[in-house]
Amino acid sequence: MDTLLRSRDMEGLWIRSLVAALLWGQLLAAPVQAQESTTLFRMTGSNTIGAELAPRLVKGYLQSLDASDIEQRSAGERHWISARLSGQPVEVPIVALGSSTGFKALDSGSADIGMASRKIRPGEVEMLERFGNLAGTEAEHVIGLDALVVAVHPDNPVSQLTIDQLGRLYSGKIRNWSELGGADLPIRPLHRDIESGTRATFDNEVFGGSRPAARGVREVSGNAETHRRVLNGAGTIGYLPYADAGGVKKVAIKAGNLAAVVPDRGIVATEDFPLTRRLYLYRRPDQSKPHLDEFLHFVESRQGQKLVADTGFINLTPVALKMTPYPNAPAAYRELMESGERLSISFRFTDGSAELDSRALSDLRRLETYMETSAQQLSLALVGFSDRKSNDNITDLISRFRALKVQGALLREHELGDSRILALGAFAPLTGNREHAPVKNSRVEVWIE
Repeated sequence: MDTLLRSRDMEGLWIRSLVAALLWGQLLAAPVQAQESTTLFRMTGSNTIGAELAPRLVKGYLQSLDASDIEQRSAGERHWISARLSGQPVEVPIVALGSSTGFKALDSGSADIGMASRKIRPGEVEMLERFGNLAGTEAEHVIGLDALVVAVHPDNPVSQLTIDQLGRLYSGKIRNWSELGGADLPIRPLHRDIESGTRATFDNEVFGGSRPAARGVREVSGNAETHRRVLNGAGTIGYLPYADAGGVKKVAIKAGNLAAVVPDRGIVATEDFPLTRRLYLYRRPDQSKPHLDEFLHFVESRQGQKLVADTGFINLTPVALKMTPYPNAPAAYRELMESGERLSISFRFTDGSAELDSRALSDLRRLETYMETSAQQLSLALVGFSDRKSNDNITDLISRFRALKVQGALLREHELGDSRILALGAFAPLTGNREHAPVKNSRVEVWIE
């Protein structure tokens, strides 16, 4: 009997051991559940920014934090940047479906940063006013510049157009290239779709606001289609972002009283080129997240600005430019143009007011850094301009006041006091468009001697 009981005990022990071994084996074979990622911040908006620039900036930011295993996954216009930060998985999602979607996402709370290739509109400011002033310097960050290049077939002999001619061409009032000194060919204009930020920039600068495409103007889905059709059509004309205009003939554009200009990095950086546009990141002023604030600081730093340039856009790091003197320039200004160099900084003001805009406030710091790191002793000249008014005495006073405003900010906040003032009133307006003139024409140039 005892022998039988011992046999049953041994059998039970063997079965329990076998079951335990099987369970342990299953546990070892089961996949380890992935550790959930922490979302550092979310970006939604412009495809111009979100397609390549935003992912590159996020990767650069993560690299600056010594993150590891940095990877990008993409599905159409959606991107996910993942990494390990201090041993923990993190992620930044990017949705690039157009500038308008960025402001809608800020409104719904589904994004922390809105990407825009245009300035926020008054209606969007009103929509988001419960979070603070989205048009204010705390919310608005200019991260780089782009320019719309007016593009034609390489064999097209027309080399320059005025803004007025461009408007008449796109409104159907000019229909043949022979009317512009070209061949006897029908003009075939290409327009981006009405929701595009690129289209919005073109319409604003050429027509003063959004308008439907005229009869005979073909709307295209994207920059790649514009590029292809321009190269394949002798009579075709379109417009492309600066980074996408390789291989086409770039038409010089004339606005205001200045000479016609083919965009290059220097002239775009000054924002003198009429089809220049700013690239923006917007954040809610009532919201503060450690990585959100640090990322925006990184983007505006020299390291972040280098990535902006590497992506094909124009960054905001100051460079010195040698300018051709204007033949009709006042004597003091012509002398400065002959002997000095212009920096790629033009201080502008909020809606033509006396307050420096968001880019200008950052440019104050950039100018201080430029002067401190220069290999030689430099002196500054601040050249003020105003919008055209009926009284020349008033325009002279306004242009001087603006230059003094910049001089005061440099002295008070950045200890840069060695600068002289030159006030030129309404000389050399950049645009005759009444809506844009107060902002574009009222500016302060920076020259070094």
